[in-house]
Amino acid sequence: MNREKEYTPEQISNAEELCELINSVPEGKRGIFSIVMLAYMNGMEAGMVYAQDARAVT
Repeated sequence: MNREKEYTPEQISNAEELCELINSVPEGKRGIFSIVMLAYMNGMEAGMVYAQDARAVT
């Protein structure tokens, strides 16, 4: 299944800002930065799923 997604200007702007942030981190510290960033994003996603489940129950 080929599903193309159109991104909003805000999403594109956020992605550009994230790229600038990643590029501002010294190369030797990018690995740990990436790990922390992914952990944060996973936590946000888990929180969103939890909130959806909580709404479905009530």
